[in-house]
Amino acid sequence: MAETTAPESGDRYARRLAQIESPLITQLAAAISHLRTAGERPGLEQSLPHYPNQSVSFVASRIRDNVSTAAGLLGSLIAPHARVEIISYGVLHQDPPSGDALTLDLTTALRNPPEDPAVREVMIASTGLDQVVLDYVLATPGALEIAERTVLRVLAQAAAVPEQPVVLHVYCRGGRHRSVSLARAVGALCEAQGAGVDVTHRHVHLPVVENAR
Repeated sequence: MAETTAPESGDRYARRLAQIESPLITQLAAAISHLRTAGERPGLEQSLPHYPNQSVSFVASRIRDNVSTAAGLLGSLIAPHARVEIISYGVLHQDPPSGDALTLDLTTALRNPPEDPAVREVMIASTGLDQVVLDYVLATPGALEIAERTVLRVLAQAAAVPEQPVVLHVYCRGGRHRSVSLARAVGALCEAQGAGVDVTHRHVHLPVVENAR
């Protein structure tokens, strides 16, 4: 996976998917994303009429197992043919990348590392390119789930428009910690599935924006 700290055009080439029904794959990806959260709400221990002696949460857990299998199939079918371009940036710099893209908004998601008093000094001096920041961000509750759902969106887009690279813009407030870390995580997950990935970090080299929440 190539990573750069300045915007690059990247190679744009076409690879068509043989014998893939894109709308079907898109619907599957949406279902996978939705069903991953099935059974996590309270009050789901009642029985189901069509599943005697089995609770909603038990059936949902079985569904999630099947969804994980389907997600693996989705990745193996699509990812080897996909080209993914990921750009991280910070909205407070008022210099967003141009063009149409999928987006991942982290401006109010996850904790901004410099706001944690226990690690503030380390985080101010570091970025998402440093392992200490990457580990911190990915350990934040919900971070890995966000990354996994984003990968499904990317693969669905790759299936729907196979002749074009999938462009993903990942942004937080300052563009140094959360967006960089999630861009790296999503890129690594896509690459692990076999996709070609380029990651650009637009604002990682700029100073910390003190009100970047």
